[in-house]
Amino acid sequence: MISPDKKTKRKNFFTAIAIIAFMIFLFFFTLYNTGVFDRSI
Repeated sequence: MISPDKKTKRKNFFTAIAIIAFMIFLFFFTLYNTGVFDRSI
């Protein structure tokens, strides 16, 4: 197994952060749309 260099590791880290942030965004967007929060977008 090849060990990833720092550049690849950093890229994977930022990709993971972006995916998690996008999932959180979709989660809150769904809650807003279903009316859990009484707020209009």
